[in-house]
Amino acid sequence: MQNVRVAVVGKDGEPRMPTKASRARRWIKQGKAVLKWSKLGVFYVKLTVEAGDRKQSIVLGLDPGSRFDGVAVVSKEKVLQTGMLELPKGVAKKMEQRRNMRSLRRYRKCRRRPCRFDNRRRLDGWIAPSQKSKVDFLLKVIEELGKIYPINKAVAEDVKFDHYRKRWGRFFSTVEIEKTRVHKMLDLWFHVLKLVSGEDTAELQYQYNAKKCSDKGKRVVESHALDALVISADEVGLSELVVPSFYVWKRYQHPQRQLYKFQFAKGGKRRRESGSRSLNGFRKGDVVMWKDVLARVGGFRNGLISLHSFDVDNKRFTQRAKPNDCIRLFNQRIMSTAIPLASKESEIH
Repeated sequence: MQNVRVAVVGKDGEPRMPTKASRARRWIKQGKAVLKWSKLGVFYVKLTVEAGDRKQSIVLGLDPGSRFDGVAVVSKEKVLQTGMLELPKGVAKKMEQRRNMRSLRRYRKCRRRPCRFDNRRRLDGWIAPSQKSKVDFLLKVIEELGKIYPINKAVAEDVKFDHYRKRWGRFFSTVEIEKTRVHKMLDLWFHVLKLVSGEDTAELQYQYNAKKCSDKGKRVVESHALDALVISADEVGLSELVVPSFYVWKRYQHPQRQLYKFQFAKGGKRRRESGSRSLNGFRKGDVVMWKDVLARVGGFRNGLISLHSFDVDNKRFTQRAKPNDCIRLFNQRIMSTAIPLASKESEIH
């Protein structure tokens, strides 16, 4: 447990250098700090007293991908955090459904606003909504990491692909489209951004004796976070890769303005989409305590609440939870889960 470091935020809200878990527990017991929980599901402590502002070099490593992104936060002494992002998907299909529903609505005998085409303007820097959702999610995760870790440098793998010679590389377009905006924001937030080629990353894997998993969708450190880990460790000169924790983050997706189901029911009426309403102060995405179990609100039906598992899988396990039995904690837009490692201090081989 000596390699585990707890993130620390000062009294003024600025991130401080992470500390040992034993020291963090002592601070909480003495009333010098309180335990907090970030939007990424990472625990940290916030100081209630003034403290020094000693900072070391902490690097954020980023390995972009079309469906998964890998991140790592490393100091010159320890690996602080590793994680994997499961990027949003199905955005283009949802937009097509919305377009079809709006088109059908204009043919019904009801009051409606006329069809307008003079407001379809693409400003400079426009990217497709399916790409924008992935970029925004990645930037949100990086922003939340920067709130609890004093990151002063970013290292990212620079993805390049020759689409003229290799037409099968359509999935690389996603990474290339988003990298300009991501690199711009990283340079703005951390002031120092270094780009590493794929060949250099492969060489660093060999130097650290780190073997990458072939299945990039597998929720392990070696799947997609490994590249981010080796390039950030090399930047600060860390010789041994000991991973204390690994997280998986996924954006919570739900219909926000869909009032009705797409298909008609018997009698020519459409059932309401329950996710667009709230019930007794509860709304979709709320994390609640139900019978000593953490759960996520998934919807409402006949005065009862549908509860889902509190992890990135978000699987429903009951539809008959009573509102009086649920205690609302907070609303969560980023689903997270801590993947247990082989040991608390897993060494990459």
